[in-house]
Amino acid sequence: MTHPVSCERAKGHDCGCSACGGAQHGWTYGLLLARDPSPAARQEARDRSDSNWAATQPPRGQREPSRRRKAAATDSATVDLVDWLSENPDAVEKIQEVGNILAGPVIQELDKRFGGSKPREARRRLTEHFWCDLLTASAEAIEKFTKALDRIPEYVTTVIMKSRKAEGRDPLLEVLVGLAVRTAWEPIKSMVHTTGVEELQRTCRILAVLICPAPENHKAVQNGALLPLAKEGLLETSKERLEQVFPADWVHRLREGLGGA
Repeated sequence: MTHPVSCERAKGHDCGCSACGGAQHGWTYGLLLARDPSPAARQEARDRSDSNWAATQPPRGQREPSRRRKAAATDSATVDLVDWLSENPDAVEKIQEVGNILAGPVIQELDKRFGGSKPREARRRLTEHFWCDLLTASAEAIEKFTKALDRIPEYVTTVIMKSRKAEGRDPLLEVLVGLAVRTAWEPIKSMVHTTGVEELQRTCRILAVLICPAPENHKAVQNGALLPLAKEGLLETSKERLEQVFPADWVHRLREGLGGA
């Protein structure tokens, strides 16, 4: 099934790609930028992000940030992550490995079980933040169950089901979610010993941000991926932009992790 370039290089904050079901959204192009020895394309992405941020300056007295301003803030964070990846080629390859699992065996297994005669229609249902849910929950689970790895798929499935219900997203069959999680987890689990827990968590978190069509609308990604990544290495400009558009409790947790800086 041919995958459109418009999905891989999407600049908008939505995804309805029935070719990949969202499993190749954004991240493949993000890694392409990170691998590019020339910084020109990355700088162009940063300039576009800065321009979008400047263009969404709220009117005096307006407290609630607009949807476009929230999107510009998360774009700024994504650009930081791509720049970080450009200086950490080993991390790029790990993200490629996990991304290939999602876009390959996982989506193929779901097609066999749930695609039926209309695989594109079945895949389209996965574009509503399913893959970033899976990655963010996996990063959380790795932290919680390092000593009980066989319990992770069950935990991840539960977290995804609860998260989607809490955020009012279209429900997915628990058996579908469980199949995707188990199929993804087996090869990811083998990376725990070769990659290390901390690096694997970072891999899942960065891929979650890159694959998510709209992090500003996805609390699981905001809390489970952007927050720990912001503490670890986003530029101060992006942190300040996120602070302007995210809730006060999110900002408090970020600054608390930075020692009140």
